[in-house]
Amino acid sequence: MSRDIGSSAARTGTRSGELIRVRPGAYIEGPLPAAAWAARETVALAHAAAVVRQLSTPVVLSHESAALLHGCWVPGLDGTTHVLQRSMPSQPGADAISRHHSRRLPPEDITEVHGLPVTSLERTVTDCALTLTPRRALAIADSGLRVLARPDRFERAASAARLEAARARLKARLENLRGARGVVGARAVVEHADGFSESPGETDLRWIAVSRGLPRPTAQLRIDTEEESFYVDLGWILDAEAGSGAVSRLVAAEFDGAGKYAASSPWPDAGPDGRTSLYAEKIREDAIRGTGVTFHRFVNHHLRNADAAFSRLCQGFPPSVLASLAPVQGLIRRPSRRQGH
Repeated sequence: MSRDIGSSAARTGTRSGELIRVRPGAYIEGPLPAAAWAARETVALAHAAAVVRQLSTPVVLSHESAALLHGCWVPGLDGTTHVLQRSMPSQPGADAISRHHSRRLPPEDITEVHGLPVTSLERTVTDCALTLTPRRALAIADSGLRVLARPDRFERAASAARLEAARARLKARLENLRGARGVVGARAVVEHADGFSESPGETDLRWIAVSRGLPRPTAQLRIDTEEESFYVDLGWILDAEAGSGAVSRLVAAEFDGAGKYAASSPWPDAGPDGRTSLYAEKIREDAIRGTGVTFHRFVNHHLRNADAAFSRLCQGFPPSVLASLAPVQGLIRRPSRRQGH
């Protein structure tokens, strides 16, 4: 806070880059992280902390702000801090820097994270599911389930049981809001959330698939190859069409973030240029394709065109599945007849 360091020191620090202004009277030490997403999260967290400390009335951080503090994936951060409070703020300009929500907040729905008052994780997930677009809400719900249930792909059955128990608690909260605005979409988000998802890009790819009617995939599906067993982000085990002679077919899809092949590669023997990780990934992909899998790989820019990504995902599915595709209510809006022409 500027009151702690003095306005003159704050101005000097801002000019030198040693301090980053996050809102009037509030600063953090620079520089910001190099990755754009990390810089946005750092500023958003600092802004939330400043709002709590500067507002004259008690507030509880909620929605996307609470999700970020709980460690959830929060796509589309726009610099807004979300709070719940009993009375609207009196200071000028308060609405310009934070969004105030007025839903009832029982004491059991309040917790503390890093010294800041926030809505509980279960309350946060359902609040976001009620108010955000399904695409954004699903990322928060997936990561919220990961925090609540701590799934482990190597212990599938026990993890699945924990995930379903957490999902049941979220569903119970929504049952108490029957008829409320956004509850249909929120139920769809909670029903399709999957704590086995390991990245927001993977979640986004799954949303593209299931919102448009493809069957629900298995996240982190194990595939046994001649090399070894590998896990793919999304996998669909499909019954073969009649007369094909095959017992089943498999479609797999993966999302690759830019950091996967960077110098900080997770492969233990990777060189500074990442070449070893690229070679290991090629061996892995060739082994997976060798099992007869229809294998799709996506990166960030592919997901910006959801319709094109979906068309590619459909490759490998039997006509009987594709013929019955329909958007899932609550996950995607059906186009009107006018829009369809």
